[in-house]
Amino acid sequence: MKKHTIEHQGRVIPFVLQRKNVKNINLRVCHDSSVVVSAPEKAPYDFIEQFVQKKAPWIINKIWQLDQKRLLNRDKKYNNGENIDYLGRQYRLTVIPASGREEVYLNQDCLYLLVRDSDDFARKEELLGAWFREQAEIVFHDSLDRMLALVNRHVQLDRPRITVRTMKTRWGSCSWNRQRITLNTRLISFSAEYIDYVVLHELAHFIYQKHDQAFYGFLSLLMPDWKEKRKRLNNVRG
Repeated sequence: MKKHTIEHQGRVIPFVLQRKNVKNINLRVCHDSSVVVSAPEKAPYDFIEQFVQKKAPWIINKIWQLDQKRLLNRDKKYNNGENIDYLGRQYRLTVIPASGREEVYLNQDCLYLLVRDSDDFARKEELLGAWFREQAEIVFHDSLDRMLALVNRHVQLDRPRITVRTMKTRWGSCSWNRQRITLNTRLISFSAEYIDYVVLHELAHFIYQKHDQAFYGFLSLLMPDWKEKRKRLNNVRG
């Protein structure tokens, strides 16, 4: 393996080049933000460098995402006794070595994590992340049902689809022309009233596309305390 660098808009991007018995050039950004490129034995270096250069914007964005993830989880070890936020409450994490199936479940005030290797941070993070996404799908659709019923007392809307994913700067977004609402997975940390606010905000965009007086007037009609909810969400957005 040889170390190389490219420069993109004043930023130096180091990468490791691995020559392998492969047909195509492959590039990946590892969990530690290092960049690894696998290329055929006979591929000219100039060609490989051009390939990496074209991928530079994607690489920078991926590294940014990983940095943000590490920042958000800088104090998280997912060990016994840690507090985990879920639907506006804190649950005590209980990690149990699993001899069989790995799983996550709630029981009273505890969030149980059954994992084969209790020292494997990446695996614990993966299991918890999958569980949170699964819960988000259920909770967010329930919220949509409630908020759509509220909106339909005034304006009839078709039920949009929901997409759940982690977003950098938004709690939610609306594609009104595609009949779709996208919600940030991290919303699952908050109680239902905050989730309802974000869902209602996005539903309102199916009626008013701009953040104008009519839009905010409609929000105030259906949820008079929406400003307080927005303020708290904005204070913790990362």
